[in-house]
Amino acid sequence: MREKQEPEENEVHLLCERVKAIIMGHSAPINRLSRDIDNACHYANWPGPATPQFDLLCAWPPFEPVSAQIVELFVRSYGRALFARPYSFLLLALVATGPVAAAETLVMHASPGYERDPLRSVICGLEGIFARYPEVLSIQAREVLASFMLKPQRRAGNE
Repeated sequence: MREKQEPEENEVHLLCERVKAIIMGHSAPINRLSRDIDNACHYANWPGPATPQFDLLCAWPPFEPVSAQIVELFVRSYGRALFARPYSFLLLALVATGPVAAAETLVMHASPGYERDPLRSVICGLEGIFARYPEVLSIQAREVLASFMLKPQRRAGNE
C-alpha cells in the first residue's frame, strides 16, 4: 500500500477552492449551506434567470471560518484522494449537506473500525474544530457532544 503524501501548501489552497466550488455549484437547495456561508439563503432569492447556485458561484462569498477549517482538514487529510474512490464519499457528504452538517454527522455517527483507521484522526480534528466553534452545532448535537467538548480532546491513536 502506498504511503499517503500530504499536499503542499499551495496545493492545499487550490484543493480547498476546488472543494468550495463543487459545494457551491451543487444543485441541492442553497439553504443547506446556512451554517457555512453567511446569509446563504439570500442567493436563493436573487431575481433573474440564473440558478441560485450560479449566483452563489459568481458572488463567491467566503465560507464561515468553521466551514473553511473543516474543508481544509479534509483536504490536508486526503489531498487529491478526496476526489477519487474510496474517499470521494466524504466529498459527496460535504457537497450534499454542507461542511458543518457533514462534519457534525460524521462526529456523531462514525465509529472508526480499528486503531489506525485514517478516519479516526479526521474525527479528532473535527472534534477540535467544534470545541472552538460550539455555536455552529445543532441543538441536538450540542447536547450529545457537550460532555466530550468539555473534556480534553480524544487522541487520534486510541480511545
